[in-house]
Amino acid sequence: MSDTNTTKEAVTCAIRHIGTGVYSSGKIRIYLVQKGYSESVASDAVKHLIDTGYIDDKRASRKVLAVRSGRKQESRQYICKRLLEAGIDPDCADEIVSGLASDKETCLSLYNASFGNFCDDAEDREDEFIKLANLRGYNLETARSAFRLYLDQQ
Repeated sequence: MSDTNTTKEAVTCAIRHIGTGVYSSGKIRIYLVQKGYSESVASDAVKHLIDTGYIDDKRASRKVLAVRSGRKQESRQYICKRLLEAGIDPDCADEIVSGLASDKETCLSLYNASFGNFCDDAEDREDEFIKLANLRGYNLETARSAFRLYLDQQ
């Protein structure tokens, strides 16, 4: 059997798997390899699906980003890591992350979503704010800077 026919079979297999869902190029490539297709056939099939618009890593990225907002907001570094883990192409992940708001802005959004726009005892709870930010991938400097902005808006 020729690689062309095998690639067509891999494309068909991938389309059946994707259905109406949103999958990244990396996840589909892994799926096809697990189904027994060679790396080169899986890559060719994924390339074909990208070229035809059936797979769109930017759309798959939006699915990942939608879950990581509000009280689940994370730093750009953590979001990039999540995108890569979701099988998003590294170039696409870099492009998506570069278009995101700064870490200081998103950390402030995290504080507002988690503690409300006004917290009576915020100054006494700085450690709690910083700990939350640290858990979400923000460095100490960014967390403190966002905390000062949080206090200024009250």
